[in-house]
Amino acid sequence: MRWLRQNWHRLLTHLGALLPLFVIVFAYLADRLVNPTRYVILQTGIMGLALLVASLACTPVRNLLGWQGAIQIRRALGLYSFLYITLHLVAYAILENDLDFAIIWRDLGERRAMAIGIVAFLLLIPLAITSTRGWQRRLGRRWRQLHRLIYLAAPLSVWHYLWLDRDFIRTPLIYAMIVVLLLLLRLPVISLRRIAKRVA
Repeated sequence: MRWLRQNWHRLLTHLGALLPLFVIVFAYLADRLVNPTRYVILQTGIMGLALLVASLACTPVRNLLGWQGAIQIRRALGLYSFLYITLHLVAYAILENDLDFAIIWRDLGERRAMAIGIVAFLLLIPLAITSTRGWQRRLGRRWRQLHRLIYLAAPLSVWHYLWLDRDFIRTPLIYAMIVVLLLLLRLPVISLRRIAKRVA
C-alpha cells in the first residue's frame, strides 16, 4: 500500500497510456472497422499528440500546483508519445502503402502536412534517445537545451494535424490553443510560481 501511495501517478500514467494501444490493436484485429488502417493511423496520431501535449504541461502544472509528481511522469509521457507517433508512421508506411517509397515520396511532395509531420518526428528522436538519467548526466546543461526541441515539435505536430484534417478543425484548434498557452506560461515574464503564491 505504501508503494501504491507513492507511485499511484506513475501507475495511472502507464495504464492510461497503454490502454488505448490495446483498444487500437483489438479494434484492428477484430476486423469490424470499415477502414481499419485509417483507424490505426488516426488513433495512434491523436494519442501521440495528446501525450506530447501532456508532457509539455508537466512543468507548468508543477509550478502552479507545486505537485512534484508531474515532473516524475513527464519522461514516461514523452516516451509513450514517441511510441504512438512511431506507430503512426509505421502504420502509414506499411499498412497503408506496403513500404512503397515511391508513393511515400510522392505524398511528401504533394501533402505539406506530411513534411511537417516528418520534421516534428525527427525533432522528437533525439529527445527520446536522451531521455534517460545517464544521458542527462553526460550532456549536463546541454541536455536541457536539447530538450527544448519540444517547443518546436509540439506546435509542428498540431500544425500537421490541422492540415491533415481541414474539414474538422475544432479539435486541432483546441490543441493549438492549449500548446500556445503552455508555451506562453514558460515565458520569463509569466511566473507561474508567483501566480501560485498569489492564489495561495
